[in-house]
Amino acid sequence: MAYDFVIGMDVGKYFHHACVLDPQGRQVLSKRINQHEGSLRKLFDKFLANDAEVLVVVDQPNNIGRLTVAVAQAMGADVRYLPGLAMRQLSRIHVGNSKTDVRDAYVIAHAGLNLPDALRSVDRVEEVFLQLKVLNGIDEDLARAYTRLINQMQSALVGTYPAFEHVLRGQMIHRKWILHLLAKYGGPTKIRRVGKARLAAFARGHRARNPEPVIDAMLAAIHGQTVSIAGAEYAELGVAMSAKDALAKLEHRKEIEGQVLELIQDIPQTEILLSMPGIGPRSAAQILMTVGDMSDFPDAAHLASYAGLSPQTNQSGTSIMSNSPNRAGNKKLKNALWQSSFASIRFHERSRQFYERKRNEGKRHNAAVVALARRRLNVLFAMMRSGELYRDIPTAQEAAAA
Repeated sequence: MAYDFVIGMDVGKYFHHACVLDPQGRQVLSKRINQHEGSLRKLFDKFLANDAEVLVVVDQPNNIGRLTVAVAQAMGADVRYLPGLAMRQLSRIHVGNSKTDVRDAYVIAHAGLNLPDALRSVDRVEEVFLQLKVLNGIDEDLARAYTRLINQMQSALVGTYPAFEHVLRGQMIHRKWILHLLAKYGGPTKIRRVGKARLAAFARGHRARNPEPVIDAMLAAIHGQTVSIAGAEYAELGVAMSAKDALAKLEHRKEIEGQVLELIQDIPQTEILLSMPGIGPRSAAQILMTVGDMSDFPDAAHLASYAGLSPQTNQSGTSIMSNSPNRAGNKKLKNALWQSSFASIRFHERSRQFYERKRNEGKRHNAAVVALARRRLNVLFAMMRSGELYRDIPTAQEAAAA
Protein backbone atom coordinates (compact mmCIF):
# COMPACT_ATOMS: atom_id res chain seq x y z
CA MET A 1 0.00 0.00 0.00
CA ALA A 2 1.27 3.46 -0.95
CA TYR A 3 1.26 6.04 1.82
CA ASP A 4 1.20 9.80 1.52
CA PHE A 5 3.41 10.11 4.61
CA VAL A 6 5.51 7.76 6.73
CA ILE A 7 6.12 8.89 10.31
CA GLY A 8 9.03 7.26 12.14
CA MET A 9 8.72 7.59 15.92
CA ASP A 10 11.75 7.02 18.15
CA VAL A 11 9.77 6.72 21.37
CA GLY A 12 11.11 7.76 24.76
CA LYS A 13 10.00 7.98 28.36
CA TYR A 14 9.15 11.70 28.41
CA PHE A 15 9.31 12.70 24.74
CA HIS A 16 9.61 11.14 21.28
CA HIS A 17 11.34 12.24 18.10
CA ALA A 18 9.28 12.15 14.92
CA CYS A 19 10.66 12.01 11.39
CA VAL A 20 8.17 12.38 8.51
CA LEU A 21 9.01 11.30 4.94
CA ASP A 22 6.98 11.76 1.77
CA PRO A 23 6.66 9.01 -0.90
CA GLN A 24 9.88 10.21 -2.60
CA GLY A 25 11.84 9.88 0.64
CA ARG A 26 12.15 13.61 1.26
CA GLN A 27 12.16 14.66 4.91
CA VAL A 28 9.08 16.76 5.61
CA LEU A 29 9.51 17.13 9.36
CA SER A 30 11.97 16.21 12.10
CA LYS A 31 10.75 17.30 15.50
CA ARG A 32 10.69 16.40 19.19
CA ILE A 33 7.19 15.49 20.42
CA ASN A 34 6.12 15.36 24.07
CA GLN A 35 4.81 12.10 25.51
CA HIS A 36 1.34 13.62 25.73
CA GLU A 37 -1.90 12.84 23.90
CA GLY A 38 -2.44 16.46 22.85
CA SER A 39 1.01 16.73 21.27
CA LEU A 40 0.64 13.40 19.47
CA ARG A 41 -2.80 14.28 18.13
CA LYS A 42 -1.51 17.61 16.84
CA LEU A 43 1.29 15.85 14.96
CA PHE A 44 -0.87 13.11 13.42
CA ASP A 45 -3.73 15.48 12.61
CA LYS A 46 -1.37 17.63 10.55
CA PHE A 47 -0.59 14.76 8.16
CA LEU A 48 -3.94 12.93 8.28
CA ALA A 49 -5.75 15.98 6.90
CA ASN A 50 -7.54 15.67 3.55
CA ASP A 51 -7.94 11.89 3.97
CA ALA A 52 -4.22 11.25 3.53
CA GLU A 53 -2.91 7.72 4.06
CA VAL A 54 -0.36 7.76 6.88
CA LEU A 55 1.87 5.00 8.24
CA VAL A 56 3.26 5.40 11.76
CA VAL A 57 6.25 3.20 12.61
CA VAL A 58 7.41 2.86 16.23
CA ASP A 59 10.42 1.09 17.69
CA GLN A 60 8.52 0.03 20.82
CA PRO A 61 4.81 -0.85 20.65
CA ASN A 62 4.52 -1.58 24.38
CA ASN A 63 5.31 0.25 27.60
CA ILE A 64 6.51 3.75 26.64
CA GLY A 65 5.13 3.33 23.10
CA ARG A 66 1.58 2.36 24.07
CA LEU A 67 0.17 5.90 24.04
CA THR A 68 1.63 6.63 20.60
CA VAL A 69 0.18 3.43 19.17
CA ALA A 70 -3.23 4.01 20.76
CA VAL A 71 -3.50 7.64 19.57
CA ALA A 72 -2.34 6.82 16.02
CA GLN A 73 -4.80 3.93 15.72
CA ALA A 74 -7.65 5.99 17.16
CA MET A 75 -7.02 8.71 14.56
CA GLY A 76 -7.06 6.24 11.65
CA ALA A 77 -3.36 5.85 10.86
CA ASP A 78 -1.80 2.50 10.08
CA VAL A 79 0.71 1.48 12.74
CA ARG A 80 3.66 -0.88 12.38
CA TYR A 81 6.53 -1.92 14.63
CA LEU A 82 10.23 -2.10 13.72
CA PRO A 83 11.98 -4.64 16.02
CA GLY A 84 15.06 -3.40 17.81
CA LEU A 85 17.40 -5.97 16.23
CA ALA A 86 16.26 -5.00 12.73
CA MET A 87 16.66 -1.33 13.57
CA ARG A 88 20.25 -1.82 14.77
CA GLN A 89 21.12 -3.72 11.62
CA LEU A 90 19.47 -1.16 9.34
CA SER A 91 21.22 1.75 11.06
CA ARG A 92 24.56 0.37 9.82
CA ILE A 93 23.64 1.02 6.17
CA HIS A 94 23.14 4.73 6.80
CA VAL A 95 25.97 7.24 6.79
CA GLY A 96 27.61 7.84 10.16
CA ASN A 97 27.72 5.85 13.36
CA SER A 98 26.25 8.32 15.85
CA LYS A 99 23.41 7.29 18.14
CA THR A 100 20.89 10.11 18.36
CA ASP A 101 17.11 10.36 18.51
CA VAL A 102 17.11 12.32 15.25
CA ARG A 103 19.05 9.61 13.39
CA ASP A 104 17.05 6.76 14.93
CA ALA A 105 13.74 8.37 13.93
CA TYR A 106 15.02 8.73 10.35
CA VAL A 107 16.12 5.09 10.24
CA ILE A 108 12.68 4.01 11.46
CA ALA A 109 10.89 6.17 8.89
CA HIS A 110 13.22 5.02 6.09
CA ALA A 111 12.49 1.38 6.95
CA GLY A 112 8.75 2.08 6.91
CA LEU A 113 8.99 3.65 3.45
CA ASN A 114 11.44 1.29 1.75
CA LEU A 115 11.54 -1.97 3.72
CA PRO A 116 7.98 -3.03 4.59
CA ASP A 117 9.09 -6.66 5.08
CA ALA A 118 11.17 -5.56 8.09
CA LEU A 119 8.07 -4.31 9.91
CA ARG A 120 5.77 -6.20 12.25
CA SER A 121 2.06 -5.71 12.71
CA VAL A 122 0.82 -4.22 15.98
CA ASP A 123 -2.77 -5.31 15.46
CA ARG A 124 -2.31 -7.72 18.35
CA VAL A 125 -1.33 -4.83 20.64
CA GLU A 126 -4.88 -4.49 21.89
CA GLU A 127 -6.46 -4.61 25.31
CA VAL A 128 -6.25 -8.34 25.94
CA PHE A 129 -2.61 -8.53 24.80
CA LEU A 130 -1.65 -5.49 26.83
CA GLN A 131 -3.23 -7.16 29.86
CA LEU A 132 -1.27 -10.33 29.10
CA LYS A 133 1.90 -8.25 28.81
CA VAL A 134 1.35 -6.77 32.27
CA LEU A 135 0.61 -10.17 33.82
CA ASN A 136 3.61 -11.69 32.08
CA GLY A 137 5.84 -8.97 33.51
CA ILE A 138 4.52 -9.63 37.02
CA ASP A 139 5.10 -13.35 36.58
CA GLU A 140 8.68 -12.77 35.39
CA ASP A 141 9.37 -10.63 38.46
CA LEU A 142 7.94 -13.36 40.71
CA ALA A 143 10.03 -16.00 38.96
CA ARG A 144 13.22 -13.97 39.47
CA ALA A 145 12.36 -13.41 43.14
CA TYR A 146 11.66 -17.13 43.60
CA THR A 147 15.01 -18.06 42.02
CA ARG A 148 16.81 -15.57 44.27
CA LEU A 149 15.19 -17.12 47.37
CA ILE A 150 16.16 -20.64 46.30
CA ASN A 151 19.74 -19.49 45.74
CA GLN A 152 19.78 -17.88 49.20
CA MET A 153 18.64 -21.14 50.81
CA GLN A 154 21.21 -23.20 48.96
CA SER A 155 23.97 -20.74 49.82
CA ALA A 156 23.04 -20.81 53.53
CA LEU A 157 22.86 -24.61 53.65
CA VAL A 158 26.05 -25.28 51.69
CA GLY A 159 27.94 -23.11 54.17
CA THR A 160 26.63 -24.96 57.23
CA TYR A 161 25.48 -28.45 56.15
CA PRO A 162 26.97 -29.14 52.69
CA ALA A 163 26.01 -32.83 52.67
CA PHE A 164 22.39 -31.94 53.47
CA GLU A 165 22.38 -29.30 50.72
CA HIS A 166 23.79 -31.89 48.31
CA VAL A 167 20.68 -34.03 48.87
CA LEU A 168 18.48 -31.07 47.88
CA ARG A 169 20.46 -30.02 44.83
CA GLY A 170 18.92 -29.83 41.36
CA GLN A 171 15.14 -30.02 41.20
CA MET A 172 14.76 -31.60 44.64
CA ILE A 173 14.64 -28.29 46.51
CA HIS A 174 11.83 -27.09 44.24
CA ARG A 175 9.44 -29.80 45.42
CA LYS A 176 6.67 -28.25 47.46
CA TRP A 177 6.89 -30.66 50.36
CA ILE A 178 10.61 -29.91 50.65
CA LEU A 179 9.88 -26.17 50.75
CA HIS A 180 7.17 -26.74 53.38
CA LEU A 181 9.63 -28.83 55.39
CA LEU A 182 12.28 -26.10 55.27
CA ALA A 183 9.70 -23.42 56.04
CA LYS A 184 8.63 -25.26 59.21
CA TYR A 185 11.94 -26.60 60.50
CA GLY A 186 14.55 -24.42 58.79
CA GLY A 187 17.18 -27.10 58.43
CA PRO A 188 19.04 -30.07 59.91
CA THR A 189 19.03 -28.92 63.57
CA LYS A 190 15.27 -29.33 64.02
CA ILE A 191 14.80 -31.99 61.34
CA ARG A 192 17.19 -34.23 63.29
CA ARG A 193 14.77 -34.25 66.25
CA VAL A 194 11.63 -35.06 64.25
CA GLY A 195 12.41 -38.62 63.24
CA LYS A 196 11.78 -40.58 60.07
CA ALA A 197 8.14 -41.57 60.78
CA ARG A 198 6.96 -38.02 61.46
CA LEU A 199 8.93 -36.69 58.50
CA ALA A 200 7.27 -39.24 56.21
CA ALA A 201 3.83 -38.33 57.58
CA PHE A 202 4.60 -34.64 57.08
CA ALA A 203 5.72 -35.25 53.49
CA ARG A 204 2.67 -37.32 52.61
CA GLY A 205 0.49 -34.67 54.20
CA HIS A 206 1.83 -32.34 51.51
CA ARG A 207 1.12 -34.84 48.72
CA ALA A 208 4.66 -36.17 48.37
CA ARG A 209 5.09 -39.38 46.40
CA ASN A 210 7.48 -41.94 47.78
CA PRO A 211 9.36 -39.50 50.05
CA GLU A 212 11.15 -42.21 52.09
CA PRO A 213 14.34 -42.41 49.94
CA VAL A 214 14.78 -38.64 50.12
CA ILE A 215 14.15 -38.63 53.88
CA ASP A 216 16.69 -41.43 54.37
CA ALA A 217 19.27 -39.46 52.38
CA MET A 218 18.57 -36.28 54.37
CA LEU A 219 18.87 -38.05 57.74
CA ALA A 220 22.06 -39.82 56.64
CA ALA A 221 23.57 -36.48 55.63
CA ILE A 222 22.50 -34.85 58.90
CA HIS A 223 23.89 -37.63 61.13
CA GLY A 224 27.05 -37.79 59.03
CA GLN A 225 28.09 -34.30 60.17
CA THR A 226 29.19 -34.29 63.80
CA VAL A 227 30.75 -30.82 63.99
CA SER A 228 28.71 -27.68 64.58
CA ILE A 229 29.44 -24.61 62.48
CA ALA A 230 29.12 -21.18 64.09
CA GLY A 231 26.05 -19.29 62.96
CA ALA A 232 24.23 -22.40 61.71
CA GLU A 233 21.11 -21.66 63.75
CA TYR A 234 20.80 -18.19 62.18
CA ALA A 235 21.41 -19.60 58.73
CA GLU A 236 18.54 -22.03 59.30
CA LEU A 237 16.35 -19.17 60.46
CA GLY A 238 17.06 -17.44 57.16
CA VAL A 239 16.32 -20.67 55.27
CA ALA A 240 12.91 -20.95 56.95
CA MET A 241 12.07 -17.34 56.08
CA SER A 242 13.21 -17.77 52.47
CA ALA A 243 11.25 -21.02 52.12
CA LYS A 244 8.06 -19.31 53.32
CA ASP A 245 8.61 -16.46 50.88
CA ALA A 246 9.32 -18.94 48.06
CA LEU A 247 6.04 -20.75 48.74
CA ALA A 248 4.24 -17.41 48.70
CA LYS A 249 5.83 -16.59 45.33
CA LEU A 250 4.62 -19.93 43.95
CA GLU A 251 1.10 -19.16 45.11
CA HIS A 252 1.26 -15.74 43.51
CA ARG A 253 2.46 -17.28 40.25
CA LYS A 254 -0.41 -19.76 40.40
CA GLU A 255 -2.81 -16.84 40.80
CA ILE A 256 -1.24 -15.05 37.83
CA GLU A 257 -1.53 -18.24 35.78
CA GLY A 258 -5.25 -18.34 36.54
CA GLN A 259 -5.64 -14.75 35.37
CA VAL A 260 -3.68 -15.51 32.20
CA LEU A 261 -5.79 -18.58 31.46
CA GLU A 262 -8.95 -16.52 31.91
CA LEU A 263 -7.68 -13.85 29.50
CA ILE A 264 -6.42 -16.11 26.73
CA GLN A 265 -9.73 -17.95 26.60
CA ASP A 266 -11.06 -14.96 24.64
CA ILE A 267 -8.40 -15.40 21.93
CA PRO A 268 -9.40 -17.81 19.12
CA GLN A 269 -5.89 -19.23 18.69
CA THR A 270 -5.62 -20.27 22.34
CA GLU A 271 -7.44 -23.58 21.88
CA ILE A 272 -5.13 -24.46 19.01
CA LEU A 273 -1.99 -23.72 21.05
CA LEU A 274 -3.19 -25.61 24.14
CA SER A 275 -3.96 -28.69 22.05
CA MET A 276 -0.23 -29.08 21.29
CA PRO A 277 1.38 -31.44 23.86
CA GLY A 278 3.60 -29.53 26.29
CA ILE A 279 2.09 -26.09 25.73
CA GLY A 280 0.39 -24.74 28.85
CA PRO A 281 -1.25 -21.39 29.64
CA ARG A 282 2.04 -19.54 30.24
CA SER A 283 3.67 -20.82 27.04
CA ALA A 284 0.52 -20.13 25.03
CA ALA A 285 0.33 -16.59 26.42
CA GLN A 286 4.00 -15.95 25.59
CA ILE A 287 3.59 -17.22 22.03
CA LEU A 288 0.48 -15.10 21.50
CA MET A 289 2.21 -11.99 22.87
CA THR A 290 5.25 -12.39 20.62
CA VAL A 291 3.88 -13.66 17.29
CA GLY A 292 0.09 -13.53 17.61
CA ASP A 293 -1.58 -15.72 15.00
CA MET A 294 1.75 -16.04 13.09
CA SER A 295 0.26 -14.29 10.05
CA ASP A 296 3.29 -11.96 9.85
CA PHE A 297 5.45 -14.87 8.66
CA PRO A 298 5.23 -16.39 5.17
CA ASP A 299 6.30 -19.85 6.30
CA ALA A 300 7.57 -21.85 9.26
CA ALA A 301 11.21 -21.33 8.26
CA HIS A 302 10.90 -17.55 8.65
CA LEU A 303 9.23 -18.02 12.03
CA ALA A 304 11.97 -20.43 13.13
CA SER A 305 14.60 -17.87 12.14
CA TYR A 306 12.78 -15.17 14.11
CA ALA A 307 12.67 -17.46 17.14
CA GLY A 308 16.37 -18.34 16.84
CA LEU A 309 15.69 -22.05 16.24
CA SER A 310 17.35 -22.18 12.82
CA PRO A 311 21.12 -22.83 12.64
CA GLN A 312 23.30 -19.86 11.81
CA THR A 313 25.15 -20.40 8.53
CA ASN A 314 28.61 -18.92 8.00
CA GLN A 315 29.74 -19.10 4.38
CA SER A 316 32.36 -17.34 2.27
CA GLY A 317 33.33 -18.91 -1.03
CA THR A 318 34.70 -22.39 -0.43
CA SER A 319 36.99 -21.57 2.48
CA ILE A 320 34.38 -21.03 5.19
CA MET A 321 31.26 -23.14 5.52
CA SER A 322 29.72 -23.97 8.88
CA ASN A 323 26.43 -24.15 10.73
CA SER A 324 26.40 -23.12 14.38
CA PRO A 325 23.69 -22.65 17.02
CA ASN A 326 21.77 -19.40 16.57
CA ARG A 327 22.24 -17.13 19.61
CA ALA A 328 19.98 -14.42 18.20
CA GLY A 329 16.22 -14.39 17.78
CA ASN A 330 13.35 -13.53 20.08
CA LYS A 331 14.47 -14.90 23.45
CA LYS A 332 11.00 -15.05 25.02
CA LEU A 333 9.53 -16.92 22.06
CA LYS A 334 12.49 -19.28 21.92
CA ASN A 335 12.23 -20.00 25.64
CA ALA A 336 8.48 -20.73 25.38
CA LEU A 337 9.02 -23.15 22.50
CA TRP A 338 12.02 -24.80 24.22
CA GLN A 339 10.27 -25.24 27.55
CA SER A 340 7.11 -26.65 25.98
CA SER A 341 9.17 -29.09 23.90
CA PHE A 342 11.11 -30.19 26.97
CA ALA A 343 7.83 -30.73 28.85
CA SER A 344 6.40 -32.82 26.00
CA ILE A 345 9.26 -35.32 26.27
CA ARG A 346 7.96 -36.55 29.62
CA PHE A 347 4.46 -37.57 28.53
CA HIS A 348 4.15 -37.39 24.72
CA GLU A 349 5.43 -40.56 23.09
CA ARG A 350 6.09 -39.12 19.63
CA SER A 351 8.10 -36.21 21.04
CA ARG A 352 10.08 -38.55 23.30
CA GLN A 353 10.92 -40.82 20.35
CA PHE A 354 12.18 -37.87 18.29
CA TYR A 355 14.24 -36.60 21.22
CA GLU A 356 15.80 -40.01 21.86
CA ARG A 357 16.61 -40.43 18.17
CA LYS A 358 18.51 -37.13 18.21
CA ARG A 359 20.37 -38.16 21.37
CA ASN A 360 21.33 -41.44 19.70
CA GLU A 361 22.68 -39.42 16.79
CA GLY A 362 25.12 -37.82 19.23
CA LYS A 363 23.37 -34.55 20.04
CA ARG A 364 23.55 -33.19 23.56
CA HIS A 365 20.38 -32.65 25.58
CA ASN A 366 19.90 -28.95 24.74
CA ALA A 367 20.60 -29.49 21.04
CA ALA A 368 18.14 -32.39 20.92
CA VAL A 369 15.41 -30.26 22.55
CA VAL A 370 16.10 -27.42 20.08
CA ALA A 371 15.75 -29.88 17.21
CA LEU A 372 12.46 -31.07 18.69
CA ALA A 373 11.25 -27.47 19.12
CA ARG A 374 12.08 -26.76 15.46
CA ARG A 375 10.16 -29.87 14.36
CA ARG A 376 7.16 -28.97 16.53
CA LEU A 377 7.19 -25.39 15.19
CA ASN A 378 6.46 -26.71 11.68
CA VAL A 379 3.41 -28.51 13.06
CA LEU A 380 2.33 -25.52 15.15
CA PHE A 381 2.61 -23.15 12.18
CA ALA A 382 0.47 -25.47 10.03
CA MET A 383 -2.10 -25.74 12.84
CA MET A 384 -2.37 -21.95 13.15
CA ARG A 385 -2.74 -21.55 9.39
CA SER A 386 -5.40 -24.23 9.03
CA GLY A 387 -7.16 -23.54 12.34
CA GLU A 388 -7.01 -27.24 13.27
CA LEU A 389 -6.26 -28.75 16.67
CA TYR A 390 -3.27 -31.02 17.21
CA ARG A 391 -3.71 -34.70 16.48
CA ASP A 392 -1.21 -37.53 16.22
CA ILE A 393 -1.03 -39.20 12.82
CA PRO A 394 -1.43 -42.99 13.17
CA THR A 395 1.86 -44.81 12.68
CA ALA A 396 0.66 -46.79 9.66
CA GLN A 397 -0.67 -43.64 7.99
CA GLU A 398 2.57 -41.81 8.76
CA ALA A 399 4.61 -44.63 7.21
CA ALA A 400 2.41 -44.60 4.08
CA ALA A 401 2.82 -40.83 3.79
CA ALA A 402 6.59 -41.15 4.05
